[in-house]
Amino acid sequence: MQAVCDVLEELLKSGVVASYAIGGATAAGFHGEPLATRDIDVFVFLNPQPGSILLSLDPVFRELGRMGFDEFDEEGILIHGFPVQFLAAAPGLESEAITEAGLFEWDGHRARVMSAEHLAAIALTVGRPKDRARVVYLVSLPAFDRNRFGGILERHNLLARWQSWAEALGLSP
Repeated sequence: MQAVCDVLEELLKSGVVASYAIGGATAAGFHGEPLATRDIDVFVFLNPQPGSILLSLDPVFRELGRMGFDEFDEEGILIHGFPVQFLAAAPGLESEAITEAGLFEWDGHRARVMSAEHLAAIALTVGRPKDRARVVYLVSLPAFDRNRFGGILERHNLLARWQSWAEALGLSP
């Protein structure tokens, strides 16, 4: 995992991505116990190509290919044996999650990781069974900031959905 983080930081330094944050189960593991996952979700801000009105992940994959990573698994591109799925951040919640991501540093490595509160809010928008389980896990973490979470929910019009989920999952809203 450390080697993957180093590659992400290299993509940032080279300017191929303007910013990034690890999301999904991998990010949830940074906030508590590691969770089982098949891939690493990386949300990115892309630098638009001159003259193009569309954003494309092609520059990311070209740079990764130049670095020797060109093999794909069904979940994403393999980087040091880990399938990594790159996702262009949608405006709103995902973009805010990247902007407010925390920087984790250890043993000379670093990674930008979405907050537990943003991860829970994103899980609310996706709604799969594993996302429901992730919400229960995240909101039960000792460091989970319910006030911050409430602000995120309010800004992104997710309060009603949270109240419905909280009731169904036996959580206090």
